[in-house]
Amino acid sequence: GKRLRAPLLVTTGFALISVIGQLATLGGATAPLATPATVAVAIIGFGVGLPRRRPDWWPPLAATTTYAAYASPAAASGQATFAGYIKLDDTATYLAMIDRTMMHGRSLAGLAPSTYEATLATTLAYGYPLGSLVPLGSAHDLLRADTAWLWQPYVAFLGALVVLALYALARPVVGSAPLAALAAVAAAQPALLFGYSLWGGIKELTAAALIPAAAAAVPVALRTASARAVIPLAVLCGALLGVMSLGGAIWLLPLLVGALTLLLLQRRGLQYATRRAALFVVALGVCAIPSIAAAIEWLPRSKGFTSESELGNLRGPLNWLQIFGIWPVGDFRFSPNDLALTHILIAVVATAAIAAFAWALWARRWEIVLYVLAVAVGTVAIVTGGSPWVGAKAYATASPAPAFLALTAAAALAVRSRSIDASLIAGV
Repeated sequence: GKRLRAPLLVTTGFALISVIGQLATLGGATAPLATPATVAVAIIGFGVGLPRRRPDWWPPLAATTTYAAYASPAAASGQATFAGYIKLDDTATYLAMIDRTMMHGRSLAGLAPSTYEATLATTLAYGYPLGSLVPLGSAHDLLRADTAWLWQPYVAFLGALVVLALYALARPVVGSAPLAALAAVAAAQPALLFGYSLWGGIKELTAAALIPAAAAAVPVALRTASARAVIPLAVLCGALLGVMSLGGAIWLLPLLVGALTLLLLQRRGLQYATRRAALFVVALGVCAIPSIAAAIEWLPRSKGFTSESELGNLRGPLNWLQIFGIWPVGDFRFSPNDLALTHILIAVVATAAIAAFAWALWARRWEIVLYVLAVAVGTVAIVTGGSPWVGAKAYATASPAPAFLALTAAAALAVRSRSIDASLIAGV
């Protein structure tokens, strides 16, 4: 019922690819249809949704810049590589899961005992979430390139999705497309999330894109005349559940409770609110079917993720200050040499972020408020109730938010002719 702006459209399209792929791979018989179904939906989308307005070139420029930044460590090496593979070998497991899933779903029937079978038996058969993996499987089918050589480009592509989601949030607030793009590009590259990308952390990158995109979709869902406008929000939420399993609902709960509150405060009548809420629940229910089915196996086996002794490849719990995006050290598991300067820079980010959040409340920029609440509540809940390994992932997922707030504040000041203040904040 509404034309989405390009940054939100692309991110929602990616979420729909994830949902379609997960639905298709629920069974071995339908798994090979994942890519054809995606292509069919894309063709329909091109037919009914071709843009009829002058394109805004700043989002693709921001996406290309961020893609290049995330791709640069591998590209600059001059050879095919998997970044960080010697520190975390999850990439091999993910490639095995994609290989099996796109042809046979989660079924291991017919596999002889082997390392490959054993790897899948403790991941795929356990209901490991596939939301961040199936889009890469479809890319493999479409491009006819080995998934291994698509891995680093896919990681960089997810970084580009993060910047598009942040731009979708910043653009209505800042007013200036170049400044919104600049703020989004910088905020999409916090040290911790970038570090996880070099470990092959596609779940963290995907979640970091879907959460702000869901927040940006809330105004569309509430203010558009057609009730169908809740469907993009439902797709984004369903895709996030597919990436993080049903436990990922902790990121969505504050966002959706806030959206429901805003819906009721509009005072357009009970029938208006009920219709939108009901349509959203139905759409989310359909998108979450794969997550619910997988969680039956996955959640009972994930108790180790709540153990305080579960460090994974960490040397100890991460410093919570890393969520502010500044951590100048080669390996995020260690502390920077100059902690005093690091703390000063973090203090600048934190101060600007708090001021920006207060302004968002005052200006009723609810999409930004909901994004901050989602990452704040989600991070606190996961860090408090989860293992240090899981808590570190939460920090990485949430780390674009403080820098985004700080830089959005700087951009907003610049638009309002406060260029000196804006330059000081952005420069530091």
